[in-house]
Amino acid sequence: MFFKQRGQAAIEFILSGGVLVVIYLSLYQTLIPAVEGNTDNLIAARKAIWERIRDDEKTLLSGNYRLNEHTKIFFNPLNRILPVNLEGKNLRVLRPLDESYVYPMVRLNDSWQARTSSELSSRPASLVVNNVLSGDVTRLVQDGIGRLFLAEELRSDSLVFGTISPDVVPPEAYQERN
Repeated sequence: MFFKQRGQAAIEFILSGGVLVVIYLSLYQTLIPAVEGNTDNLIAARKAIWERIRDDEKTLLSGNYRLNEHTKIFFNPLNRILPVNLEGKNLRVLRPLDESYVYPMVRLNDSWQARTSSELSSRPASLVVNNVLSGDVTRLVQDGIGRLFLAEELRSDSLVFGTISPDVVPPEAYQERN
C-alpha cells in the first residue's frame, strides 16, 4: 500500500508538472512576442515624440490642453501688441496612424523659444517696458540733459533704454531651428 501511494503521488506530480509546462510554453509563445512588440512600439513612440525635427507623418501639433486654453486669454492680445509670436499649438501628439502605438504620448514643445538670431534680441527687447523710452524724443532729452549737467552717462549713446545686447548670448544659441 505504501508503494501504491508513492506511485500515485509520483504520477500526480508528473501530470501537474506536465500541465504547468504546457501552460508555460503556450504563454511563452503568445506573451513574449506580445511583450517584445509592445516594447518596440513604446520605443518607437518615444523616438517619434522626442525627435528634434517634427515628422508630420508621425506627429501633429495641438493646442488642446487646459493650460493653453487659459493662457490664450493673455497670449493673443500680447501677440497683437508686441512681436513675440507665442504659439498656441505647442503640444506634440502622436498621430494615430495604426493600432501599433498602444502608448499614446504627448510632449509640450519648446516652440516659445527664439528660432533665429534676430529673435534672440528682438523678442526680449519687445517685452522690456523701457523699450518705449528709446524713441527720438527721449534721445533728444537725454542729450540735452547730458550737456546741461555735463554728465556723459546720461547721453543717448551711453544710456540706452530697452536694449538687449546679443553679445551675452552664447554662440551655440544662434543655431536656427526648424
